Amino acid sequence: MDITFDKALIFFSNGKFDNAEIICKELLEKNPESFELINLIGAIYLQQEKYDEAIIQFEKAIKINTLHPSLYNNLGVAFKKNDDFKGSIKYFEKAIELNPNYSEAYNNLGTAYKILNDYKKAYQNYNKALELKTDYAEVYFNLAILHSTVKNYKEAITSCEKAISLKKNYIEAIQLRAAMFSAIKEHVLAIKEYGNLKKIEPNEYFKYEIQTFFEKKFICEWSGYKKNKRKIENNIKKNDSLTVHIDGIKLLSITDSLEIIKKNQENYEKVVKSRFSINKYKNFYNSKKKICIGYYSPDFRNHAVGHLISDVFKNHNKDNYQIVGFNLNKSDDSITQKISQHFDKFLTVKDSSDEEIISKSIDLKVDIAIDLCGITKDNRISIFIKRVAPIQINFLGYPGTIGTFMDYIIADKYLIPNESQKFYLEKIIYMPYTYQPFANIEINHEKKNFKKDFNLPQSGVIYGCLNNNYKINPEMFNCWMRILKKTKNSYIAFLESNNYSKENIIKEALKRNIGKERLLFFPRSNRETWLKRFSCVDIFLDTFPYGGHTTARESLMLGVPVLTLKGNSFQSNVASSLLCTLEMPELVKQNIEDYEAYALYLNNNPENLKKVKEKLILSVNKSQGFNIQTYVKDLEKAYKKIYENYQKKLLPENVYIN
Repeated sequence: MDITFDKALIFFSNGKFDNAEIICKELLEKNPESFELINLIGAIYLQQEKYDEAIIQFEKAIKINTLHPSLYNNLGVAFKKNDDFKGSIKYFEKAIELNPNYSEAYNNLGTAYKILNDYKKAYQNYNKALELKTDYAEVYFNLAILHSTVKNYKEAITSCEKAISLKKNYIEAIQLRAAMFSAIKEHVLAIKEYGNLKKIEPNEYFKYEIQTFFEKKFICEWSGYKKNKRKIENNIKKNDSLTVHIDGIKLLSITDSLEIIKKNQENYEKVVKSRFSINKYKNFYNSKKKICIGYYSPDFRNHAVGHLISDVFKNHNKDNYQIVGFNLNKSDDSITQKISQHFDKFLTVKDSSDEEIISKSIDLKVDIAIDLCGITKDNRISIFIKRVAPIQINFLGYPGTIGTFMDYIIADKYLIPNESQKFYLEKIIYMPYTYQPFANIEINHEKKNFKKDFNLPQSGVIYGCLNNNYKINPEMFNCWMRILKKTKNSYIAFLESNNYSKENIIKEALKRNIGKERLLFFPRSNRETWLKRFSCVDIFLDTFPYGGHTTARESLMLGVPVLTLKGNSFQSNVASSLLCTLEMPELVKQNIEDYEAYALYLNNNPENLKKVKEKLILSVNKSQGFNIQTYVKDLEKAYKKIYENYQKKLLPENVYIN
């Protein structure tokens, strides 16, 4: 074989790293001071993800040639890949010092600052890179990522478009642009973008088919629904490839199979867990100290989680527990202000790195970390994978199993019966009534009729499904349309999520010979207006398999009966849990035929509907499961029990609170 440096470069560029390394090492025997050869070996190790070895080689090359800017840039990349971002910055800056026109180093420096959440410096360095090299497609893409991180979605789209104009078929930029279209609720444009990607990457067809399917769900466009649902479920079941992991929340909206949900999360955990090292904790035990509970969430705000949990913080026993809030967002609305008053410490850590959040948690001696977000929007699941506290609990924000890095999930016997425990990667904390906390709603059940205020029909029955539109599927919609067809003077109200979904719901109803005059759409509004409008509904029709959670609770507290289907999964049984806690199992149906029949029965028997509403109001008022003080006492019993278990150095086990 011809042993030359050029030959090594050809092997390197073709991904034949072992061949390139062999040539470099043979050449080094003749020329041990060649920084070019040592640098190439470092680059080979970098590609092979041997970051420590790469660092050694780049440092060796720099000792030979201290004035070569690309060596410092490469060393900075190796440090960045090794998660030492502050270290990487030092070397990128040295590369720029040696070559002030080094656009690649500015780009790398911008990315390091972005990872450290110093967005101002990230913007400055990206813009400098573009000033030096105006056709730098990768920088425009990085700018798009930065814009998306701070939720400047339209600016992200513009940057993606610039990157795509400079680099034909720029897959990552097209993918990001599709995601940004989805973020601004331009789902039709997102669908079109995924269609373009299918043509560019036919081997990735299934991945983009999945994305298209879920974008269609957001706008209630259900063509090929059953076929695509079955394809996704079968693929997860049969394929152990990590590439088939589906976004958790999206998957919950189409399947009730605990086996599929667990398999999907196991794939997710394999991907993310491999990226992080796990922290080890000293035992903080002191028999006189309070147990420190840390609540971590981006949703201490006008959000479903914020509304549900705010009164928990208010009712904690501060004599026995120190309560710390980690706000993973920058929210500061009235809900945030209300919630923050009930913590011993309330820290806004949106711009803090994982390591900084973990360090603050250790400094505060957080014993139990409660993740109120899970894998939903704006999560920081990485801090839990790395381990932010000795005990970690998955609670409320994500209705299902997440991973083995969470020690417990809070549930109840209706959500996770004993036979379903094997499908959860965490151990179960069983609350005695329902798992779901709540904040009191001021209700006057002698209220005036608000229907007139909102221009709603004054007579007849208003059914309502005010869950997010993406939870609606054609099977449930068919059922609701049959109910309308079989009843007179009845209507159904939907949440007005977006214009596309409204138009498609109307189209789907017309296909089933239901006129649009029988469809009502409730726009999003401030909470007071929302609850008044909500109270105009006579019967809440729950979705399946992803049922109402906050909406189900609000409905029941407003005196609006919830009709739901019993399922197997956590996300399908929240309304069932609430209704069984209220001793109203007659509203929980085992199949869609009984669900439809009971909806018709309540419509055709107004006196019985009235009795159901009266029973509901009495049950809400007397139920211990709907008493927040009782709820918090039971929650604290659970915290104490798992803390004592940890102090005895026992592994987590299922906990039953009586």
